[in-house]
Amino acid sequence: MKAGMGWPIGITVILGATVSANLVMMRIANNDPSFSVEPDYYKKAVFYDSTMAQAHRNLDLGWGVQAFADSIVAGQPTRLRVVLRDEQALPLLGAAVQATVLFNARANDLTTATLTDEGAGVYTATVPINAPGEWEVRVNVTRDTSHFTSSTRITAVLATERSP
Repeated sequence: MKAGMGWPIGITVILGATVSANLVMMRIANNDPSFSVEPDYYKKAVFYDSTMAQAHRNLDLGWGVQAFADSIVAGQPTRLRVVLRDEQALPLLGAAVQATVLFNARANDLTTATLTDEGAGVYTATVPINAPGEWEVRVNVTRDTSHFTSSTRITAVLATERSP
């Protein structure tokens, strides 16, 4: 090796180590399940007026939403129940209901399900609610020409074993 080549080699090694460390850190940051970005956030910002118009339509309809989840049993999917009421607090019948469910601690993992009409304003689906804690349920309801959206939170709990 020529005299004086130590500095260029040392600088190259340091720069290479820095680039490698940055690539490792970017990979770790992008694979963190607790980090999330709202899907289509820019599109939502551009169409904010339509979002506000939908909020006004929701108020005009006067519909109500309550969401419940069965207790979590290890290895089994959980049943989500959504109860819908009309403006007179009567069961909302004959609606098409979709729900998007996300665990607040892992908000990047979204699950969307189409709910089945069980009658009396109750709509159900089996969803992978598998961790206790706060879950967000975003409900999208369509009946005839009416469209209603709502976001609510539920607390999922583990099932306890009962002694005989």
